[in-house]
Amino acid sequence: MLGLDGFVLLAVSEYAGELEQAIETTAAEVFCRGCGVQARLHDRRPSWVRDLPSGGRPVTLVWVKRVWRCMERSCPTSTWTETSQNIRARACLTERARREICRRVGEEGHLVAEVARDFGVGWGTAMAAVAEYGQPLVDDPDRLGAVSAVGVDETAFLAANAAHHTMFVTGVVDVRPGQRRGPRLLDLVPGRSGTVLAAWVLSQPPQWRAGIEVAALDPFRGYANALRTTLPQATVVMDAFHVVRLEFAAVDDVAAASNRNRPVTVVDATTRCIASVGCCAAAPTT
Repeated sequence: MLGLDGFVLLAVSEYAGELEQAIETTAAEVFCRGCGVQARLHDRRPSWVRDLPSGGRPVTLVWVKRVWRCMERSCPTSTWTETSQNIRARACLTERARREICRRVGEEGHLVAEVARDFGVGWGTAMAAVAEYGQPLVDDPDRLGAVSAVGVDETAFLAANAAHHTMFVTGVVDVRPGQRRGPRLLDLVPGRSGTVLAAWVLSQPPQWRAGIEVAALDPFRGYANALRTTLPQATVVMDAFHVVRLEFAAVDDVAAASNRNRPVTVVDATTRCIASVGCCAAAPTT
């Protein structure tokens, strides 16, 4: 049940609906780090740390730490407590639990609060693990990989309150699935303007920009201008969601015109909708 390198499972119990697993290190002999003389067991001190959930329930490891004593009287090292690279000093989570929290939030898109609840920790503790293990992934220059089609749209990131207005971010998505993955989020850029989008695109390597063949976006002229300027070789199209939305708007226009005895075809109404946004060429209508 444990499977943690350097540890053995001593006992399993249940407390308040959660699992507790008593563990200790596998070390049979320990030598003084100061003089090299074989050490003797001096004391045992329990330490509680959260680990990977088991069976849908949070798990607490009770690490029975051993305190060792150097038997060489002239050695300045008297006693010390054993340590492990899998569990940091004064940590409340094992390192594999912190990595898993980051993976679930970043790769699977779960809410931080949801993952924190599954592990039995607070939101701040879970978010700290996401930030520490996720930052190197974000900073990896090979993170974006080869991309041939991108999608761009804005998202309300933080609702307005007494201190600030509604805050938006511009999302850039790889919309063409790879062999072993589906569409993926590439980045989120604070703001929702052509300026912030153009700055993000220009910050990417030239060979990456040259590989973009198609750019899909919502009907916003600022995004369209930014993409035409920074990705001149790419075909700029309207994304499928907004194409369907404009089609329904065209149908509504036809119905409204019919009620006023002014015949309007769906093609005419669609053309007028596209011209009104003026951002790009939409997919052919029927």
